[in-house]
Amino acid sequence: MFQNTVSSALALRLGGITLLVSFVLFFAAAAPAQGQGQGQGQGQGQVITFVPDVAGGYPESIAWNERAGAFLVSSLRGGQIGLVYEDGRYRRFAASRSQITTSGIVVDAARNRVLVCNEDVGIALKSSPGMRNRVAQVLEFDLNTGALQHVYDFSPLSKGPTLANDLAIDAQGNVYVTDSFQPQIYKIDQTTKAVSILVRSERLMPVTTTAASGAKPYLNGIVYHPDGYLIAGDYSRGLLWKVALDGTHALSEIKLPQRLKGPDGLRLKSPDTLVVVQSFPGAGRGMSGDVTLLSSSDGWTSARITAVATPPGLDGPTAAAVKDGEVWVVNSRYPRLFADTANADSTREFSIVKVAFSDGQNVAGSP
Repeated sequence: MFQNTVSSALALRLGGITLLVSFVLFFAAAAPAQGQGQGQGQGQGQVITFVPDVAGGYPESIAWNERAGAFLVSSLRGGQIGLVYEDGRYRRFAASRSQITTSGIVVDAARNRVLVCNEDVGIALKSSPGMRNRVAQVLEFDLNTGALQHVYDFSPLSKGPTLANDLAIDAQGNVYVTDSFQPQIYKIDQTTKAVSILVRSERLMPVTTTAASGAKPYLNGIVYHPDGYLIAGDYSRGLLWKVALDGTHALSEIKLPQRLKGPDGLRLKSPDTLVVVQSFPGAGRGMSGDVTLLSSSDGWTSARITAVATPPGLDGPTAAAVKDGEVWVVNSRYPRLFADTANADSTREFSIVKVAFSDGQNVAGSP
């Protein structure tokens, strides 16, 4: 998610998560309404404020659920998946015993399912010391009922720390998942349901690190491009990677005019336009952020910055959803959770902000 000093801790933010490892801050069927919020304003700068129950606190990722007419949000604190309506109502969607800390989330309406990453980084209501940094899963839920249908477990595939951060789905239903503690991307085969490591490369870890470890995050957000490849974000170095799906699994760094500040959540707005939610050190010891729009005219061999938006109310932004061509960003407020886990549940109010871009807005370093 991020990289920042919080008290005596070094904060590192992942894409679709955040973690505090020694000195590193790394990071349902619809039930009755769990919290009431408020949709504020109309048009540009619209903010949806919502109040989940504690198990739904600190929403890390977001996806638009057209069928329900609401946003789906994950939760760093309790792992619960919730529905957030445009008037600010929050309703529990899924809350199984398997859910610890949930991050990246996608809706696969064609297959009637919701997929979400699940992990344990030691800050959840159900965290277990013996499982900290050893849970890397994708949970599959029924889109209509919120019932848990399948648990895909990547943990046995790696030794040492592991964390499934964000995910993307291709046209055939195969799922691709970033690991923020290992320099690798996983695959879930839609036909066989088998899990495997799609690609592992030292190029996906910081050059100053000799071996993969939980001390630094590697990959973060990920998207599938309709032309048949993946784009993944490297938070710690501000890079984007293009990953071939033609059998070669070739890696190529996407050429940018400048390194990104802290790429977290990624979302394609169109085949040639990518939304990057960024989280990076701000004034004092806090975290700041922006929403950067990238475009490419050469199949994502390179990209240029076309706009950078900092809408009012950004507070630990981590992920975006595209609804009717509009970009909405969730404010996870994650610095509060990692800085003071014991008192984290006193923070109850969260928000989703609509981002309005204008051509050339705050663009720096573009060719």
